Amino acid sequence: MRFSQLVNLGLCILQPVNHYSHQVLTTLGLSSQSFFVLWVITVLLGVMVGLLWLRREKQLLMRLQQMISEENAQENEAVKQSYEDIEAALKALFETRKEELQQLQRLENYRRDYIGNVAHELKTPIFSIQGYIETVLDDPELDRPTLESFLGKANKNADRLGQIVMDLDTITKYESGFLVLDQQPFDLLHLVNETVESLELQAKEKNITLQVFAPAGDYQVLGDRARLSQVLTNLGYNSIRYGHENGNTRFRLSTTGTKVIVEVADNGIGIPQEHLNRVFERFFRVDKHRNRATGGSGLGLSICKHIVEAHGETISVISTEGAGSVFSFSLRSATEA
Repeated sequence: MRFSQLVNLGLCILQPVNHYSHQVLTTLGLSSQSFFVLWVITVLLGVMVGLLWLRREKQLLMRLQQMISEENAQENEAVKQSYEDIEAALKALFETRKEELQQLQRLENYRRDYIGNVAHELKTPIFSIQGYIETVLDDPELDRPTLESFLGKANKNADRLGQIVMDLDTITKYESGFLVLDQQPFDLLHLVNETVESLELQAKEKNITLQVFAPAGDYQVLGDRARLSQVLTNLGYNSIRYGHENGNTRFRLSTTGTKVIVEVADNGIGIPQEHLNRVFERFFRVDKHRNRATGGSGLGLSICKHIVEAHGETISVISTEGAGSVFSFSLRSATEA
């Protein structure tokens, strides 16, 4: 707004005041000089009033602009936040679907490997049984000793086939959580001695010495005696099967705090370091051809792992290739339970 316009605005506002002032001066008999001074004052007041009004309008305009800017900023922030929320939701959905696909792939690989391993394990004894029976059927003139030998071998493979099926059933129950432990206090040393007695026949075939070391102490533990017997038997049988002729298998018990430590050691062929972290996987074999030649289901160590873990403990192995292995696990002492 120009200055002249501002003056005119002030004069318009104060024109009534000027009119009445002139009447007052005439009535009071004031001179024209005094009237001029008063007029100048009136003009100045008009200018001041105009400036004040303009300042107020400018403040109102600035306030309005600020309000509009704040509202726009809030809207922009809301839109930005909405985009960020949508982006985060889509990203989370993508990661979830990615994990699901990876899990499905792992399950598919697991299923394929499992079926392949089961088929491979069952195939060997089945084909052996079939071969011996076909030989007997194709040659009715077989002498009795040969016939008994073939039938005995067929029966041995049938036993192995049954053991594989039983082991598969056992490990499936453990992995599915359907197998409940019957935990009761019992004497672990007595169970170890029973296990050694049950393994003497297998050990004798390779002239392997079975030994038990247990310093005087309390070996009462809390656990499922039948399942832990299976662990000790599997570890002992495994030691004998892969032990050297004229070697030894040692069962050692010790106590530490509230635990009883069990060790099954041998001086057999040992396990290569690169395979130690896989020995408890089901169907895993360090030397597949040699393992199948010596029998077994390939599930023994995996079953041991599941049974020990079901007791809330862990099983481990230390091994040196060509020098032997030591399998160890702990159990909770019954006196401290």
